[in-house]
Amino acid sequence: MNKTAPIAVFDSGVGGLSVFREIQKLMPNENLIYFGDTARVPYGTRSAATIQKFVKSDLDFLSRFEPKLIVVACGTASCVGAPVLEKECEHFTSVISPSAIAAAKTTKTGRIGVISTAATLKSGAFEKKIKELLPTAQVFTKAAQMFVNVVENGWIEEDNEIANAVAKEYLKELKQQDIDTLILGCTHFPLLSAVIQKQMGEGVTLISSGYETALAAKMDLEALGLRNQSDAPGSRKCFVSDNVDSFCQLTSIFLDHQVAKEHVELVEVN
Repeated sequence: MNKTAPIAVFDSGVGGLSVFREIQKLMPNENLIYFGDTARVPYGTRSAATIQKFVKSDLDFLSRFEPKLIVVACGTASCVGAPVLEKECEHFTSVISPSAIAAAKTTKTGRIGVISTAATLKSGAFEKKIKELLPTAQVFTKAAQMFVNVVENGWIEEDNEIANAVAKEYLKELKQQDIDTLILGCTHFPLLSAVIQKQMGEGVTLISSGYETALAAKMDLEALGLRNQSDAPGSRKCFVSDNVDSFCQLTSIFLDHQVAKEHVELVEVN
């Protein structure tokens, strides 16, 4: 396979840009493609059959670029769409295993929390992987869908009243469980790290699904011998299935800049 082939990152919407950002930092010379299925977001409230159908069409679109690695920057697509990913992808990295591995390595008490979408948690993927790595672990979960809305409204500062009110409500049960490690299992959630840390306290280590997935992608490419050897900065291209203007506005929340409209292409998905 061509080492200069792109890494393709996809998500149900814009949250996967947190993974995209971390990949850019870790591998600035790699060519990157991002696809956000904004016409069908959110995946987290859909049935398994529907999610798998969406994942299949996402992969069909990305296949035209012949990527050397698919990065599934969506917890729901990673776990519920796993049968499709395993069938259709030669090489892929998803958010579940890297985050679970990091949590299992980090915890000292074996009491691990996970916050994500309802569909991701219902699949049991995080708990299953953590238990494989650390059989004695106790895993406590909480669906936190409203965090997505908080992030996309830009309410991510540590002192934001709305963000803190939502976080306090979502996290109170996990605080009572005396966890020492918390997986931010949706790629929107790392942007609320300061708010979540404030609510959980400094004794709880946060595991960023964005960073851990990007790091795993780097390690996977190195193991496959597919790292781009060029010293030149890699290319960047974004695609969405609905509303280019809205996507471009939201990119400033997830990246350190706003993506220009001319750098985003609207595509149709089946």
